[in-house]
Amino acid sequence: MFQEGNDIYTKLVFFFIVTPFVIIKFSISNFLLTTILSSVISILSYNFKFLNFRGTVAIFLLAMVIFGLGGWKWTIPILVFFVLSSLISKLKRKNLAIAEKYIEKSTPRNHIQVFANGGIGGILVILNYFFPSELFYIVFVSSIAAVCADTWSTEIGTFKQAVTVNILSFKEVQQGISGGVSFPGTIGGVLGASIIAASSLLWLGLKHINYVIFIIFAGMIGNLFDSILGASLQAKYKCNVCSKITERSFHCGQNSLLIKGFKIINNDVVNFATAAIGGLFGFLFIQIF
Repeated sequence: MFQEGNDIYTKLVFFFIVTPFVIIKFSISNFLLTTILSSVISILSYNFKFLNFRGTVAIFLLAMVIFGLGGWKWTIPILVFFVLSSLISKLKRKNLAIAEKYIEKSTPRNHIQVFANGGIGGILVILNYFFPSELFYIVFVSSIAAVCADTWSTEIGTFKQAVTVNILSFKEVQQGISGGVSFPGTIGGVLGASIIAASSLLWLGLKHINYVIFIIFAGMIGNLFDSILGASLQAKYKCNVCSKITERSFHCGQNSLLIKGFKIINNDVVNFATAAIGGLFGFLFIQIF
């Protein structure tokens, strides 16, 4: 009996002494892996000129949060968005880069653009870490699907010359300008939302294929909201030199004249709102259906 009591005592002591070291070792290993992955993504992004220096720092911090707290399940969707969107942007034919002169989006991206697209995702990962719920993951992927749909709409929509119209007035507008829609851009948006939804399938599983469909629709609604907001409230300027309508407050070496929308609502604000709307509709679809 005494011997048995000693064995139990020994096991308890062993457990409480060894367990903290195991946890610390695991945490250090996880931290090192997270740091390595974040560093690789950052260095490649900077070398390929996907991001400027501040954007590189921002993607490093965002990657540390998402991979460190969420692992591959949460990292893959935003990694797919970032890598494929950057490659599509780089592959765009140079003779159509004229759109870059008028729209606010440009490469390399900066830190504000990184957080505008992925900031909500980072917040959701933190919330899920403290209050685990599969619902947070659905909202997260829906948010990324929305910003990917928006980005691919712009990039694919300006791959070649195409008729672009204002989503509210249906009047023809400058290709690539916010609020403008085209057939190639719409197809690009659907593809963007679909590829992000598909990237979550490994964790959601085929039994939850309806969730994947919800994510695609949420992404497209976010993209639609982006166009409506871009056509109505986003700041538009007129260049005092070339007289072109632009999203840039500084154009042709001079300050541009605000002719529509609100100065505070720029492309980054719209992108952040797009991510929020995509996530919101992902949440609503799950709750309703």
